[in-house]
Amino acid sequence: MDGRTWTLVLNTLLLSGATCAISVPLGTALAWLLVRTDLPGRRIGLILLGVLLFVPLYLQSAAWQAGFGLQGWHTLIYQAPVWLEGWTGAIWVHTVASVPWVVLIVGGGLWLVRPELEEQALLDGSPGQVLLSVTLCSALPAVAMATLWVAIVTAGEITVTDLFVVRTYAEEVYTRFAVGQQPGEASLGALPGVITTVFLVAAGLLLAARLAPGERPVSLRPRWVFGLGCWRVPAALLVGAMFLLLIAVPLGNLFYKAGVLVMQTDTGRVRTWSAWKCLAIIASSPWLYRREFGYSLGIGILAATGAVAAAIFLAWPARSGGLRALPALLITGLCLAVPGPVVGLAIIWLLNRPGCGVLVWLYDRSILGPWIALLVAALPLTTLIMWHALRTVPAQMLESAATEGAGPLVRLVRIALPCRWPALGLSWLVALALALADLDASILAVPPGVTTLSIRIFGLLHYGVEDQVAGICLALVGLFTLVALAVGHLAKRWREG
Repeated sequence: MDGRTWTLVLNTLLLSGATCAISVPLGTALAWLLVRTDLPGRRIGLILLGVLLFVPLYLQSAAWQAGFGLQGWHTLIYQAPVWLEGWTGAIWVHTVASVPWVVLIVGGGLWLVRPELEEQALLDGSPGQVLLSVTLCSALPAVAMATLWVAIVTAGEITVTDLFVVRTYAEEVYTRFAVGQQPGEASLGALPGVITTVFLVAAGLLLAARLAPGERPVSLRPRWVFGLGCWRVPAALLVGAMFLLLIAVPLGNLFYKAGVLVMQTDTGRVRTWSAWKCLAIIASSPWLYRREFGYSLGIGILAATGAVAAAIFLAWPARSGGLRALPALLITGLCLAVPGPVVGLAIIWLLNRPGCGVLVWLYDRSILGPWIALLVAALPLTTLIMWHALRTVPAQMLESAATEGAGPLVRLVRIALPCRWPALGLSWLVALALALADLDASILAVPPGVTTLSIRIFGLLHYGVEDQVAGICLALVGLFTLVALAVGHLAKRWREG
């Protein structure tokens, strides 16, 4: 048994555990303040966190490296020690990337607490007692879901761990293939890998089951708002400082890097900042990386379309629950939990068949490999969105159509999907954002000559965040912001409909 592989598994658990230990309590407190209190600026805070959900890890890594990494402006100007490297950098980036997801999941759990329970408890106790004994206790399953989500995502990614040289199981799978080994030649110990994968898959299945639509309808009664009293202003200042840390600091790092000018003088190098250069770099970046943009958008659009079609196929029978929901649960859990590099290796094993000329041609000369990888990456969330959407289609409409002789396919195409078109558009945009953000699964599956933006930026980050890299990162932040706002608009239309 390979002791090194056991070390990789322990490293994976340590990274996931440390990230959960910091992000879950922080995100839970932030979720309560933004969702269930009279904190000023709650709506703006939720919008900003919603945008952060769509910013991929490689952009967040670039933003923090631009300030406090080896070539960061703070490190170079002040000749300071590198703040973000190794375990410190990996845990920090994963933590700040996980906080918005914790707020989303726990905030949903806090919102779904039955108002009747809180109102009854208020008759016998203070608001603080109700918060502890009813609200937070009822939201504990959501906290557990958020913990599972953060642990699964952290354990299966390679972007941050590769940049900060932290060896985890998923990172080692990618590294060994990247240096030339074939899928069948990996020397990782079998038992630790099986244990890790089985653990992640079991967690993914449990998470998918918890995120699936429940039987209890959502109460339409207004929620109790906890008043902060004299703590309202201090809490607002604290939350504002947290948003500055999560958003303003990393964005400021990228803006500084994009506009910095270094001039050699008699007294040494002098650094200044030019707004004109910053804007010019951002504006020219899409054209400079137009080839990567083209591949990313082309493959992403195809993957998003395929993921939505597959999600509809899985969610339509699953809406009635029972055994008919089992395929959706199994596929969602598997796609969510299996580490991205393992997905890439599976695609290589499937297509790289020297005895089958068609498969070899598809592997070497087409985008089939990355398309499958991005579809797998986008399918879990897309399926859960469509599952929730199709389950809320009024049963009376479907039953009436059935009595008129409409079959399941006709009811789906002519009734269910038109009724839930905002959810359909929302799931497609989410799938596109996930496809554009993915690196873990697609990096091993792309054929020669095909480079997506995520892969291109990931490679450049190993040499530091220079002005051109900062420019393309800022352009992508703008793109993901537009996608997030479009998703928010469609979510509002879905809720109103």
